[in-house]
Amino acid sequence: MSIRQSAIGSRQSETPPAFPADITIAIVTHDSSASLSRVLDAVAATGCPVTQTLIVDVASRDATADIAASRIGHDHVVRLERNDGPNPARNEALRRASTPYVLLMDADVLLTPHTPTALRRAIGGDDIAVSAPIVVHASRPDVIQYAGGGVHYMCEAVNRWMDQPVAARGTGASDIGAAPGAALLIDVAKAMAVDGFDGRYFLGKEDGDFLHRLRIAGYRLRETPDARVLHDTRPRSTWLFEYQIRNRWHFLLRNYEARTLIVLAPALALHEVLQFGMLALKGHAGAWFRACRGIAGLLPSLPADRARVRTFRRMGDRHLLSDDPLVIRADVGGAGAFKSAYDAWLRGYWRLVRPLISGRHEPARSTRRYDAHEEHKQ
Repeated sequence: MSIRQSAIGSRQSETPPAFPADITIAIVTHDSSASLSRVLDAVAATGCPVTQTLIVDVASRDATADIAASRIGHDHVVRLERNDGPNPARNEALRRASTPYVLLMDADVLLTPHTPTALRRAIGGDDIAVSAPIVVHASRPDVIQYAGGGVHYMCEAVNRWMDQPVAARGTGASDIGAAPGAALLIDVAKAMAVDGFDGRYFLGKEDGDFLHRLRIAGYRLRETPDARVLHDTRPRSTWLFEYQIRNRWHFLLRNYEARTLIVLAPALALHEVLQFGMLALKGHAGAWFRACRGIAGLLPSLPADRARVRTFRRMGDRHLLSDDPLVIRADVGGAGAFKSAYDAWLRGYWRLVRPLISGRHEPARSTRRYDAHEEHKQ
């Protein structure tokens, strides 16, 4: 028995409760033939019926779609002909699901048996749009890969419990500022209220942008340690730098309020100089210039993007952003004394300017879940 199989079997080994009738599990795949059977075995172990299972395949060149069809039937497999990243597939899953909630998964994630039920309990409440599990390393299931996420005001990731023991996280559910797209239970009507995932992002902040817009609209993201998923990890490719940089700039320009951008301008400028310098030292300066070309293609639509966010904004940036330590890749300077000193400087700057940033705090607009869902399906 492998480590991951043992972890799944030992975690809540009793028979899981009846699978929630209002959840569809949707798996986004791309060249996933090596992992898909294990993923579907773990889905089946939750009690999820085939009728509530959907696979959206992103232009796979291997046998992924054939494996999917043999396991759950052709009617439950959707094939996209172009590889534009996971977001178009995620939106397709939200559109096609016949249930008000969708558990969106990547194809390198293994569910533990009670996870869907625990996520469904956590999403109760009119203002909760997403419930998220604790993500642990598949090879070390007692160690957290991602939990307690948030958005740093530099528009970088925050991951408070990264590489800490699961036991250190505690047993209480909590509100969070961000989560990885590896596995998320999503209220479809609320997702559609903020236009779903941005299909232009390809990779890099493609999940964080969606979750941040939900929080702008006043919805909450809830993390529960009763739900846990195992995630295969591997080093991220350097070709992603271009998309991460471009999407970060667009995230800032679309989602931050004008006053926030003005107040943060000195810190943002310093961060950009440091980012370019670190990339250049590591031989990746070209990615920064390609990102410049990429953001130029998104600028014509930026006024409309900002106007759309204003229509559903209920929360000011003061409540959405944090000053927790940045998560930066180790291969571009993500550790050491300089990183610690920079985190401290950023913390001091935030505490100085935070009172100047909007503290707007209004309840989220209600969504008529089934009506909105049916309207979106038409």
